[in-house]
Amino acid sequence: MFTESNTVEAYLRDLLAGPVQETVPGIAGEPGPLYTIARAARGTGWRYVSPANLPRQSHEVFVESYLRDALLRLNPEIKEQPDRADEVIYKLRAIVLSVRSDGLIRANEEMTAWLRGERTMPFGLNHEHLPVRLINFDLSSSADPDRNDYVVTPQYTFRA
Repeated sequence: MFTESNTVEAYLRDLLAGPVQETVPGIAGEPGPLYTIARAARGTGWRYVSPANLPRQSHEVFVESYLRDALLRLNPEIKEQPDRADEVIYKLRAIVLSVRSDGLIRANEEMTAWLRGERTMPFGLNHEHLPVRLINFDLSSSADPDRNDYVVTPQYTFRA
């Protein structure tokens, strides 16, 4: 029987991360409660993480551990003082909360500006404003494209 889950979701997951082997919980030596979590030999370099294995609660919009890791990896000035990552995450949470007062379109525009690296924070010398990178867009041969962490998961839900 064809369903959206076993055709569209599974196809995209396998295309990005390679085939994922289901495992049975409780069998000695078998990883994870539902699926293995690792880069596959095939796929395009994404890694699959089942919703049950994402380190977040359903009321959290961001996977904060992944976000914090990206901030440290992509921003040397944040890596120097890791508490700066909390300042950025605070700003990003504020965008999510602003949907009720400013509206969805304005919040989406602001989040897009952050994702594009168009927002700055006073993390430089003498509090100079420097751009904050959430994504490494420099994929030239001199840059390391693996500086980004590509994760695919089905049914990423958020409950307010």
